Amino acid sequence: MKKWQYGLLALIALLIALCIFVFVQVRTLEVEQLSDDLFVLRGLGGNTAVLRTSAGTVVVDTMTLPLQGRRIRELAIELTGADVVLLINTHYHLDHTHGNPAFEAGTRVLSTERTLSHLETLDADFWTGEAARLLPTETFSDRMTLQVGDKTMLLIHPGAGHTDGDLVVLFRDEKVLHTGDLMFNRLYPSVDLEAGGSVPQWVLSLGIMLQLDFDRVIPGHGATTDRAGLKQFLTFMTQLADIGREVANREMSLEDTLTTTRLTADEGYQAIHMIIPLPLDREFVLTRVWEEATGNFQRLN
Repeated sequence: MKKWQYGLLALIALLIALCIFVFVQVRTLEVEQLSDDLFVLRGLGGNTAVLRTSAGTVVVDTMTLPLQGRRIRELAIELTGADVVLLINTHYHLDHTHGNPAFEAGTRVLSTERTLSHLETLDADFWTGEAARLLPTETFSDRMTLQVGDKTMLLIHPGAGHTDGDLVVLFRDEKVLHTGDLMFNRLYPSVDLEAGGSVPQWVLSLGIMLQLDFDRVIPGHGATTDRAGLKQFLTFMTQLADIGREVANREMSLEDTLTTTRLTADEGYQAIHMIIPLPLDREFVLTRVWEEATGNFQRLN
């Protein structure tokens, strides 16, 4: 066999190994039980909540790929012993919604009005054909109380932040708040300015969230935390908002913003890892702050 043939075989073997690795990573979900009826699933994408009710299973967010959605559905049924009757999408980003098509057509799907609009415009290429059957079927603009069997949930759109369509889910019986990407726990957040995200508005939204009655928090990304964890994230976002005001008042350049501004509340923060690290780091976040303050968008989320 010639050298190039050995090389080709080695490349094929490497690609096969990579595909197997990615498949395993995508299908691997970590389960955390928060109460008798509430579970958190972690994997490649945003955190998923699974709630058992007397009328069926509720799933909040479906991660990044239809393949994951199938695994989420299987695991949700396994954990609760009941079919999924309701999906809730906290916002439009693919790592929270692209698992939807794996669920049965006709499943009730709920989001804010702005999230549905973003799915149909900013992410329109994905939501065609069969996938379109799992777009949100119900929307709201401000807040709604949801009774599913024996469980009560409060859904609130507290205002703009990560996007302009984020919702949070308060599981009242469990006193647990699922924040979607309105909280990143010890991780640098993405600010989707192109979809109406805003750092100053995010601070206001976090203040509204902290008025709710909860003990534990399921963030969009990162480990489960508590009220203190959410308050720490508010401190971080407040510093970013202060930096934005300084940028606007002093007409600072991007270079000056990156090199001279004082950001201290991010101690221990890291970039998100989804098989590979994503470029959501300190520089990314400060750049987004500068872009919003100056109206000069340098890059898309």
